[in-house]
Amino acid sequence: MNEWPNQIFHNEGGKVEIERITSADLHPKMPEIGGSTIVLQRNAKDDRRKDSPDMGALEVGAAEQVRVNAKEFFNKIFGGLNEEERKMIDVMVIASDSTLSTPDGIKNKHQRAVETAGQVMTGLRESMSEFFIADGQLLNNSAAQNGGAIEVSELRDLMILEESPEFTQFLIDKYGTGVEFWDAYESDSERETRVEMGAEGPDGIADRVNYALSLQAQIADEYHKANPDRRLIIWAVSHYDSISPFIKRHIAGIDMKKYLPVDQGAGISIGIDKRGKASCEIQGKELSLN
Repeated sequence: MNEWPNQIFHNEGGKVEIERITSADLHPKMPEIGGSTIVLQRNAKDDRRKDSPDMGALEVGAAEQVRVNAKEFFNKIFGGLNEEERKMIDVMVIASDSTLSTPDGIKNKHQRAVETAGQVMTGLRESMSEFFIADGQLLNNSAAQNGGAIEVSELRDLMILEESPEFTQFLIDKYGTGVEFWDAYESDSERETRVEMGAEGPDGIADRVNYALSLQAQIADEYHKANPDRRLIIWAVSHYDSISPFIKRHIAGIDMKKYLPVDQGAGISIGIDKRGKASCEIQGKELSLN
């Protein structure tokens, strides 16, 4: 099991009970000059029909909704700035590099987070066009091949299916490959065996995602040192199995065994001011983060 250093985000104010993460929690949080906003979004709904010729592909309606929501998000951001201020904001889009894999042996080419990020970038580019935002302000145009999402392995949903086949088989033998498998893993009901076999658990996933976002926060800090008069938005797309543990452990500080649903296409926005102070609003509750 990996240990993830440089963890930045953690709830300072104690446990905050939240019931669900919805698209309403993706607030268009305007970063201040010298500040950043990090968006963490779950991938859009994908086709899980086992007889589908394109299993794992984003459902057309869900993909379109992500595009629409992203455009509305950035319309509010750009619309809140005057013409000169719009020249001083940059955006970067990153995504989990996971391909679809399931306990019953299904593997295919689809990268649900990358494909979702593609829809985000389509909506973003439409908004940029309407507000006359220069192409260079989408940092992916210079930082990623073909201007696509930057793929990040630390934002993957699960590691156990590939890295811990012994523990995966243990769960399959005991719980099958359906809902009971996922319930047992998410509640860490076989923690002793998992630790003995060296497999990643929910706490490890939460720390891994925290590490990934902490790296982005450090990148943002270096960016602002070089560009002190600009604003930055980093949009990160990941998965339920990674986002829910991260929010429970590091944002809300609630029991890791509690089920915290994250709607498909939903997520949270973390604001970081120019002094490095972070905050996040969920269900109308403002959370102060380390």
